[in-house]
Amino acid sequence: MRKIDNELIEKYKNYLIDEERSQATVEKYVRDICFFSEWLSGREVNKRLVLEYKEKVMEGHAPRSVNSVISSLNSLFDYLGWHDCRVKTLKIQKQIFADRDRELTETEYDRLLSAAKSKKNERLYFLMQTICSTGIRVSEDIYCKG
Repeated sequence: MRKIDNELIEKYKNYLIDEERSQATVEKYVRDICFFSEWLSGREVNKRLVLEYKEKVMEGHAPRSVNSVISSLNSLFDYLGWHDCRVKTLKIQKQIFADRDRELTETEYDRLLSAAKSKKNERLYFLMQTICSTGIRVSEDIYCKG
């Protein structure tokens, strides 16, 4: 009989701790499983219900959050050997470009350059020009030294 109760959740929690998962991961997985268990209301776990729960979670959460919940449940199902209950995560397309609202306006760009100039920091001034004109990340700047 495939039911999720507090005893099973506690055993799974101890398993995660033994596997040296971070405290945040253990708390997140246990919280997700508790929500799933409450939603089940004592019903036996099967793939149809897991898919139904996935649809419910998709209604109010971002795709990454949905995938996080699915990962928690799939991890539990692996632990229990309930491999037939596993469900696929959502496909998330990689964003190549930043959102338009995260881009600097020309006024903001000019203010950044003016601030660097007013501080008489020529290096910062040119660094800001390089970052803003190429889109290079600050962390990638270490390769541009010299």
